[in-house]
Amino acid sequence: MFYHNHRRYKGGKRQGKAPIELLTGEALEADWVELLIQHKQEAAPDTVVAPTPSLDPMPHRHEDMRPVEIPASHMVLDGHADSDYPGQAVGAKAA
Repeated sequence: MFYHNHRRYKGGKRQGKAPIELLTGEALEADWVELLIQHKQEAAPDTVVAPTPSLDPMPHRHEDMRPVEIPASHMVLDGHADSDYPGQAVGAKAA
């Protein structure tokens, strides 16, 4: 978000202006990278930045799913002559 709000437009009717400049009407003092570094230093000048904890991979939401078994009462034999697999059991909705 910082980049989006502080980068200057390269073309168009807003060329040379950053969105934050258009909003506030005040000119930026430096490039967005320098402003970001300055902002970070002002926010915590004496603190050491702790490394972020590693992210543990989450299991895929489909890994625990088991195939759904269709009850025999809902199965229909596909008896079409042009079928690749005659006599294949398919669900009632698919038939």
